[in-house]
Amino acid sequence: MIKKLSLFVFLFISSLFYISCKDKHVYLYQVDPLIKVLKERNYFRDEIDTIRVAKGEVATIQIVVAGLTEIKNMRASVTGISSDLSTLEGASAGWVGYVHVGRSYNPPSKDIIRSASGYFPDPILPDSAFSIKPGEVQPLWITVPTDAATIPGLYKGTVKITGVVGKKTETWLKHFYIRVYPVTLGKSPLYITNWSAHFSTVTLSYLNNNEPVEAYSPLYWELIGMHAEMMAAHRQNVHRIYPIWHTLYTYDDGKYTFDFSRFDKEAEIFDAVGALERIEGGHLAWRSGAWDDPFFVEVPLPDNEETRKLRSSPNPQKVENGIRFTLLPVDDERAKNFITQFMPALKQHLAQKGWLDRYMQHIADEPTAKNAASYVTISNYIHEFLPGVKVLDAVLTSKELAGAIDVWVPQLDILHKDFNFYKELKGEGKEIWFYTCVGPRGNYANRFIELPLNQTRYLHWINYKYDVTGYLHWGLNYWVKDQLNADASRDRGRLPAGDNCIIYPGYRKLYSSIRFEAMRDGIDDYQLLKMVEQKNPGKAKEYVNAVILNFDDYDNSVTYFRTIRKQILEFLSKN
Repeated sequence: MIKKLSLFVFLFISSLFYISCKDKHVYLYQVDPLIKVLKERNYFRDEIDTIRVAKGEVATIQIVVAGLTEIKNMRASVTGISSDLSTLEGASAGWVGYVHVGRSYNPPSKDIIRSASGYFPDPILPDSAFSIKPGEVQPLWITVPTDAATIPGLYKGTVKITGVVGKKTETWLKHFYIRVYPVTLGKSPLYITNWSAHFSTVTLSYLNNNEPVEAYSPLYWELIGMHAEMMAAHRQNVHRIYPIWHTLYTYDDGKYTFDFSRFDKEAEIFDAVGALERIEGGHLAWRSGAWDDPFFVEVPLPDNEETRKLRSSPNPQKVENGIRFTLLPVDDERAKNFITQFMPALKQHLAQKGWLDRYMQHIADEPTAKNAASYVTISNYIHEFLPGVKVLDAVLTSKELAGAIDVWVPQLDILHKDFNFYKELKGEGKEIWFYTCVGPRGNYANRFIELPLNQTRYLHWINYKYDVTGYLHWGLNYWVKDQLNADASRDRGRLPAGDNCIIYPGYRKLYSSIRFEAMRDGIDDYQLLKMVEQKNPGKAKEYVNAVILNFDDYDNSVTYFRTIRKQILEFLSKN
């Protein structure tokens, strides 16, 4: 009876507050952060619900401002968040920006979100003031971090929004509640990598008002560090670094010397922020021509007339220190000469730095059945000179690559189609991850902008359900010029919207996205499910099966998902 009375009082006070907001030019709604709020939406319910997290998670609250009149220069801040015993620090608030999607992908998901305006919410812009017109809506994203020392309990917080109505500055307040459970997350057991293009000075120029950034300059390393912090904050713990591209060479009569200091500096930056559980050695080989053509290895050779005639490398630096990067068949004597010197030197250096156990090596990206033979040949050669180092790659075929890979990363639909093959590989001690990118499409979960946010989160429930211990995506920051205002369906729709990036560039700063936040939360869900498994494997299976029905079939009800997640936290809270 007391609980029912307390709830009644809470709802009554909230409704009075809600009415007062209406009388002051706005409605303020709390909307589940798994809901993408389209600009044209005009009906909401104020979902006055408690946000529930474990210690170590980030609590996310979404508040939607619906204007009854024009409001200019809106800004938001979070005031005290406290319980009877403690306070939560470090909260931030940012307006959700909108990006344009000019062309939808095909075949579409049955769950695809259609926007009449063509605009979708995605970037989170904490340093911007926004304005709205009468009848317009604007979502606000609030994040509240917790850690292992956070005292469990119910916390009340307030967001303050100010804006100019006419010539007068008005202030509106909205309360929210966070329950922190006596459950503590540790280091994530799931391997996660989003490939970054920050080695490209073109990419980094987008963080510098489109002005060039000199490779390996102080500004270059500052921007690399910014990426590392953003990635670590979103549970990225595997990072790709190209050993060939970041090594300085000298070459004299067939003999190489190697300077790995630039490779080391990048690794150390990521290690310092906790984003280097494993190191991905960037790819050694590339297609020699069309998609199904054989792979050639990348070789640094003296820059002369002969090497200029060879097919150039995809390396964005092309030529450095009198060395030109070129592609050669692995059985070319110049390729053999380089590999037999470089690989042992790299292995020795990694061992000296204490990184050898963390290091994995890419051979070539997405081998197909038609060029698998060249991949296998190169892999066998690399295994010879990097004994004990695992080879990993994203693959679009399966049986043709048997024996050549140690960490298999099939695309999600390939994992689905050949799942028995991958279960056999697991039985042989191989690691299995999966990846998404331009595909799979259709009804498979992905992180496309036009998909519901819970499907981005569900990627890591899929990891748990099918006992797949890692996830890879190619597109952390493969921006185009003016990415915040560009068409998000890049290359005239060849790439589904959002595929090329999940963070956004500002001037010497990075912006997260609501998709990146959902991905982080899904990674935490994976750890919670593993914790349930330790107590009761059957219960963990029950929870994941309630949400993930198959590789490409999910229960997309946000309300039901919240119910399941609450049950997980309550189960783990029991002694």
